[in-house]
Amino acid sequence: MPMFKSPVQNVKFGRDFELWFVTNPKPKTVVKFQGQWKTVFSPAEDFLAQCEVVLRGGFTHKIEQSLADELSAAGFAEFISED
Repeated sequence: MPMFKSPVQNVKFGRDFELWFVTNPKPKTVVKFQGQWKTVFSPAEDFLAQCEVVLRGGFTHKIEQSLADELSAAGFAEFISED
């Protein structure tokens, strides 16, 4: 069964931050909203309720092959692996 690991964006806090040289991985949630695949940070629950598919950031999800194929076609193939 295919696995989907959500994408992350590495964030630096800048020189004002004590550990300015450290990058912090911030997970992105992947959603299918109105037929379009998108990545979002910290989505609101009311927005998620309107989405057709939600793959929460920071988690690894077991997905069906049909969903894996759809995600690959939408450009998310690098985040899909086999179990």
